[in-house]
Amino acid sequence: MIMVKGQDLQILGIVAKLAHNDVNKEVLETDIIALSELSESEVRNHLNELEWLHLTKEASPTASRAEFRLWNVTEKGLQELSSKESG
Repeated sequence: MIMVKGQDLQILGIVAKLAHNDVNKEVLETDIIALSELSESEVRNHLNELEWLHLTKEASPTASRAEFRLWNVTEKGLQELSSKESG
């Protein structure tokens, strides 16, 4: 079991929210930044940490934009993440 805390958890929650908890849906990095209210570099650092933990994955990187999706997150994990956001 991986424990994700602090702003990493916040960013993971934003990715899940934007993807509507769909592990196959990709979300734009710019949308993650906009919802997080953190700087681009801070968000990128948290996304890199989540990638290292195998919880998000960069999908179809291009020079003009980056997209991310949930990765290795179980249904139970999504439910727990959802309950932490609302509670």
